[in-house]
Amino acid sequence: MSSKEIHIEYPLKVPKYTKAHIDYLIRSRAEESIHIEFKAGPALDWTDSRKKEIAKDVSAFANSDGGIIIYGLSEENNAASGYSFVDGNEFSKEWLEQVINSKIKRRIPDLEIDVIRVGNKISQSVYVVRIPRSSESPHMASDGRFYKRFNFESVRMEEYEVRDLFRRMDETQLKLLPAEFTGAIDSVTRDQKVKVFRLSVILDVKNTSRTIEQTYKTILRIPRSVYDNSHAEGLSPFFRKYQRDYALLNVPGTTPLFPQEVNTLVRFDLLISGNHLADLATFPMKIRFYYSNGIYELQYFLDTKMKIDGKLYGVADFAR
Repeated sequence: MSSKEIHIEYPLKVPKYTKAHIDYLIRSRAEESIHIEFKAGPALDWTDSRKKEIAKDVSAFANSDGGIIIYGLSEENNAASGYSFVDGNEFSKEWLEQVINSKIKRRIPDLEIDVIRVGNKISQSVYVVRIPRSSESPHMASDGRFYKRFNFESVRMEEYEVRDLFRRMDETQLKLLPAEFTGAIDSVTRDQKVKVFRLSVILDVKNTSRTIEQTYKTILRIPRSVYDNSHAEGLSPFFRKYQRDYALLNVPGTTPLFPQEVNTLVRFDLLISGNHLADLATFPMKIRFYYSNGIYELQYFLDTKMKIDGKLYGVADFAR
């Protein structure tokens, strides 16, 4: 993974954690916060006290604003300092999931665990537990208490804070799904070099809560040269202005989103020529999604999405 693809401004926005992300955290001496915590490998243990600690920490994130816990990464003065591996032969991803699900009430929806094997060795494992801000909170740990994140710690909640969390179930929670990309060749030269590559993009959103969402919109920033070349296919009604190297588009939501409904926000085609490839590698397509209870941000370097049947098309495939 290249450095341009590593973005950890907000931990839950990383689509999937890899060794490159962990190396970045160590190299940058990233600090623990309300959204991220580092745990050395021995934090996973068969003892009941360790299992209670896992439940306490995970439930605290779910009851707060969400975040990640990285098992297999040591810290010094609350900053990432180096690897401290989990032995995956003894403590598997499934074991960790079972501890979390059995020791926390209610079950936390959409919790995920990314598994990293350093050197492809199971004995050198790192587990990244991705804990969303839960619409099902409050979640109770196995000691019968409710916890929240406060600075670098998981602390016991006051009674009034627990009462406030019950109101969260009435809030809308939307999830911006990963963009779908489909490639096709529009035209070629006599020697079968690509003249125009068509990249179709679909953006979907899901209402993961129990409440109807009425108001939402999507702001797109598309590299200007590609937007101009695409004859505004599917995009012209949403164009607002140019901002330096980008075309800015505002896509309003048009229908209510019902609980568990998946809806397409926008679909469009981009027409890409060989002289656009440098821009695609430099300026990512940026997506910012707003709704009544939050904001999502994603970005994609489109030069990594130009695929047909698994083949990635690059400079060598295009006409000069």
